[in-house]
Amino acid sequence: MIAFAKIIDIIPIYLIYTLAFFLPLIFTPFTTEFYETAKLIFLAAIVLLLLFFWALKVFSENKITLLKTPLDLLLMLFLLVAFLSTIFSPTPYVALFGLLPKVSGSLISLAAIILLYFMAASNVKNIRETRTISEILIFSGIILSLISILSYFKIYLPWSGAAFQNFSLAGSASAAAAFLTIILPLALSLSFLDRNLKNAAFTTIFGTVSSLLFILTIILTGTTGIWIGTTLGIFLTVYFLRPAREQFFLLGTILAVSLIFAIMAYTPTLKDKTPIGNFSASFQKDMQLPFIFSWKISAGAFRDSPILGTGPATYLYNFTQYKPIEINQSDLWDKKVNSAHNQYLQTLAELGGAGVLLLIIITAVFVITAVKYRDKEGLAVSGITFFIVTALSPLTVLTQAAGFLIMALFLSNLREKHSQVKLMETRLGTEFGIHPLLPTIIFIPVLALIFASGYFVGKLALGEYYHRQALNFAISNSAKESYNKLIQAERINPQSDLYRVELAQTSLALANGIASLKAPTEASPGGSLTNDDKTTIQQLLQQAIGEGRNATALSSRSAGNWEILAQIYRQISGVAPNATAFSLDAYGRAIRQDPLNPLLRVSTGSIYYAAKNYDMAIRFFDDAVSLKPDFPNALYNLSIALQDKGNTEESIKVAEKLVSTLQDKPESENYSKASELLSKLKERQILEPSQQESSALDNSGVSNLSLPEPEKVATPPAIQR
Repeated sequence: MIAFAKIIDIIPIYLIYTLAFFLPLIFTPFTTEFYETAKLIFLAAIVLLLLFFWALKVFSENKITLLKTPLDLLLMLFLLVAFLSTIFSPTPYVALFGLLPKVSGSLISLAAIILLYFMAASNVKNIRETRTISEILIFSGIILSLISILSYFKIYLPWSGAAFQNFSLAGSASAAAAFLTIILPLALSLSFLDRNLKNAAFTTIFGTVSSLLFILTIILTGTTGIWIGTTLGIFLTVYFLRPAREQFFLLGTILAVSLIFAIMAYTPTLKDKTPIGNFSASFQKDMQLPFIFSWKISAGAFRDSPILGTGPATYLYNFTQYKPIEINQSDLWDKKVNSAHNQYLQTLAELGGAGVLLLIIITAVFVITAVKYRDKEGLAVSGITFFIVTALSPLTVLTQAAGFLIMALFLSNLREKHSQVKLMETRLGTEFGIHPLLPTIIFIPVLALIFASGYFVGKLALGEYYHRQALNFAISNSAKESYNKLIQAERINPQSDLYRVELAQTSLALANGIASLKAPTEASPGGSLTNDDKTTIQQLLQQAIGEGRNATALSSRSAGNWEILAQIYRQISGVAPNATAFSLDAYGRAIRQDPLNPLLRVSTGSIYYAAKNYDMAIRFFDDAVSLKPDFPNALYNLSIALQDKGNTEESIKVAEKLVSTLQDKPESENYSKASELLSKLKERQILEPSQQESSALDNSGVSNLSLPEPEKVATPPAIQR
């Protein structure tokens, strides 16, 4: 019994060691997204094992043991807000699983990270274990840094997925830089342990080398926000730890080397003359949504959902619905951004006022505690740096888990120093003794929670596994095998709109493929489609429509889902008499969710143009130009539509504006086409209207598909003036 108690007491700390080492590095090629998904699945598995051993300990010792900290109630309330936000979200399954393949910010990830905090705080018992975890994090960070730096200098790992310059096992260069910024104070604290620097202890060398590697990686691959966070982290480390004069020399050496690299990489007069500068010029840094855009989007979401927000992991839908008009004059005009400028703005949009207020209080409580009870291990500064990074950039599964683990380590070391940090032990008994069923009554619900959580995580993992296989088959042009794997993915996780959308597109592609393969030719004017082929095509088209509609039902706020459904209807217009009306209806709903997207207006106008409804076509093309005045495609289509209506003078004015818009690229193909258009219009030549690309389905001989009447046709309220 004593041996068993010792085993269940030791295993949890080794699980935390395992997590600290592998979480920054783990990845898998067997899921849609290789890095974040693998990290979340690994994190969830470790946390569930920790929870299991905690319950087993309660069962064997007949007592409940938990470490009480000042953040306990706040974190439980934050998780409750996330849970309620998921329930009341317009897209609850996205809030639960994430906007696949992105899993960061989902309810599953938030629950795993908060449970990690409680499990780590209760299982780390002394400073030795704390230092071990810190050193493991640093060692893992060294490996992460080396791989990032090698990739930066185009020395790649022997794997095709790693053969790009901003590759990182963290999932992105910015995620790696943010993680390194958070653990940098831990490394710096090691280099400050030997105050005289006479013995050149291993820990001093280890801390110095790792600090230099971290700073160099951050300089070369990080964003401006991460640089600011790193600078503040170094300053706070020096302020909190007060290194000796000799240690300042060591720190100065680290910073001097780092500064030399920064000058060679970014100074305009030098970077073209140095190898580092050449690598810097070709390095593509991760995009970050500007603060002003992010603030307006989050404020819009807060206005409409002030208490609980729109749901975890739903920022993309907020971006499309609330983005300001000036974004169309930036490089982000045709992008879909699923992360805010920083985590506070993301929380404001997704979890509303309740979520962001709790996050601010959590920040304040920890920072006040860290300032008051600063430690020489660097955990206090590292925790504060985590919240600085939170205010300067979006977070990932890795950075959130690292930050919460560090907070747990710091607070677990305050057991005898802080009045609100103490080990709470509750014996499962009364003055009459312990009821034999009481430990079992507690153990079984915890076990049920573990299995329920494992079920959802398992659905996520297995669905992503089959989806990755479908993508691999699609890449190798094996459409049938891809279709079968998508069917399996959908059966495992039918709540994923991603799988349904891709199954809809694959079904349509298969139907087109069969129709194209046996289409009429000169040798066979009637084609070679059999009745069975026609039946198969019809079933595939019905499936494409059904899955497209299911995707919009699961995520009604997704403009992308509505757009794909519109495209499906448009492509089957040759075999479904009212498909055009359905396509217009779906585009209208897409515009309702993404009202400032000029691409949707051009697509809608193109349908009207193909139907020779020039008034409506002109209206939508003109709307697109109003949204983005320098959009060449919208200007070109507007000019053609005006000419076809007979308004040549206006058509010439629009064409002149198009040429003026493209005049800074006189050698481009678009400029040549625009100049040719203007020339022909001035010569009063009648231009041939552009035709919609025909589909092999149009000549397939498939019987007309019967579609139900749409609720709104052609001009639903979303697109009416």
